[in-house]
This record gives sequence, structure tokens and C-alpha cells, in this order.
Amino acid sequence: MNIQILMSTYNGEKYIRTQLNSILEQEYQDFDLLIRDDGSTDHTCEIIKEYAENYPNITWYAGENLGVQKSFFDLILKANLEKDYYAFADQDDKWLPGKISRAVSILDTYSEEIPVLYCSDKIIVDEELRPLKITVSRVMKKPSFGNALVQDMCTGCTAVINKALLTLMRNRIPDYVIMHDWWFYLTASCFGEVYYDEKSYILYRQHGNNTSGAMVSRHELIRYRIQQLSKPRGEIYRQAQTFLEVFNRKSPKCEKLGVNPPTISPTNRELITDLLKSRVNPVYRLKVIMNPRFFRQKTSDNLVLKLIILIGKL
Repeated sequence: MNIQILMSTYNGEKYIRTQLNSILEQEYQDFDLLIRDDGSTDHTCEIIKEYAENYPNITWYAGENLGVQKSFFDLILKANLEKDYYAFADQDDKWLPGKISRAVSILDTYSEEIPVLYCSDKIIVDEELRPLKITVSRVMKKPSFGNALVQDMCTGCTAVINKALLTLMRNRIPDYVIMHDWWFYLTASCFGEVYYDEKSYILYRQHGNNTSGAMVSRHELIRYRIQQLSKPRGEIYRQAQTFLEVFNRKSPKCEKLGVNPPTISPTNRELITDLLKSRVNPVYRLKVIMNPRFFRQKTSDNLVLKLIILIGKL
């Protein structure tokens, strides 16, 4: 099975050599790497050009600054549809040698007709790749569409998807997402399968320039929750509404583009409809809170979820 790795870069000169070397040193070698630079102003492009000149399986292009979500969706649109699987890479991590081979071994167990997302845990490290002490539990119970509506359990740099899922997502790129990897999780859990690997095959670097990072301490997590409650909210409702519109066969955009998306199952349609109604209807807020299909992976997060649904701040 051959793989295309899709990487978005932006001002990544400090760490990108480590990441590129770790990809080139993978046990699984049947891959090519497509890089999109998102308008870097440092020496990132020069470094990428150097690698592309020395390794025929690396190609790249420069684009305008779109932000990480749109940059990855642009890569999805330009992906080579002759590949079997597609992996996503950030510029500042380090992949362990078995990362691709592990994902391939899992994805090979599924039918190629089913949209499948593979994702995994990660080893959180500092700028010098030293493991950080983690005091926040990262136990994942199970993937599901109800969970995907209210929480993202997929870290994009661990994600590997099959052609069926990539084709489904590129048929119509969403106008709004919270994060691109969250969209992967929503789409795969609604129409296909998600495999979460509790083992880690990536050193996930935490530093001051991360677009998004992982919570490593309870203090960080509590502070983050307080900050979020004090801000205007609505991103999850908006993303859910976008998902419903993108996969609505009768929508004007789908008809105009000639896109015929798969049918959302009655169960999943009820979940997303109830969630959207709960934003303004107290009766539906109680319905959503009492529905066990809506959950976050940790017990404490689940309690917070019920609170923010109750006050309409998803």
C-alpha cells in the first residue's frame, strides 16, 4: 500500500529538519511527501527546497497565508488520488520509526470502501524533545459521533486516513471548522470507522509557537476552562451546523456543485439536530444532557460538558 504524507508549514525553520529526517527514516518507505508552505517569512522554504532537490519523493508548493485549517484542506484538494492512504504531518514534531507501518497495519484490516480514520496517542515533549511530566489523564474510552460533536479525540499529526475518507471530505470543503482534525473525526465517525491507538508513535513538541497544544497539568486545564467560560462561545454549534449543511443532499451548494453526499443515518441526524436545537431551547438542553450518546472522554470533562450545554455556551 502506498501513502502520501501531507504537511503544512509556516515559519518552521527551527524544527523542520528534525521532522523531515524522522519521516525519511520511517521503517515503511513506500510513501511520498507533499508539503504546502503557508506563506513563511523565514528560511522554511529554502530548507524544503533543499530536501526536495535531494529526495525525489518530496514535492512542495508555496501558497498564501490561509491558516493551518485551510492550508491542510488545500493539501487534501491537491492530494494524489492514486494513493491508498494519507497521513498528516506538522512541521515541528518527530516521528518514531514505526509510525507509518503501525497505521498501515491497522488500516489494512478495513474494507477500502469504508471511510476510516486512524489516530493515536502522542508523547508530549519540550523543545529539546524531552518528555514532559503529564498530570492530566488522557484516557480515551471510545470514538463515536456523539463524542465527535462535542469533543475532538484526533490529534491531526497522528492521523492517517484511507482514500474513501479523503475522497468524501474533498467533495466539499467546509466553510468553517474549529480544527481540520476535528472534521476528520466528525466525518469518519458519522459515515465510517475510527480507530484510536492508545500507543504513541510520535514526539509531540510543545513550544511557544504551537498553533495548538496539549494540556499537561491540571492547573493549565482549570485555567483554560475558566477562560473559555468567560468568553463568547458557539464554535461547536457552528461546526455542527456546517457539518449538517455540507452533508445535506438537498442544499443549494450541493446541487450547484453536483455533489451527492452520503446519507446521515437517522440516529446521527437526530443527535446533530437535537444539539443545534439545544442552543436556544431549554427542553432540548435537558434532552441533550440526559442523552448518554453525548459525552466527553473523561468524567470531569463530561461534567463540564453538561454545564456548558445547560448555559448554552458550547
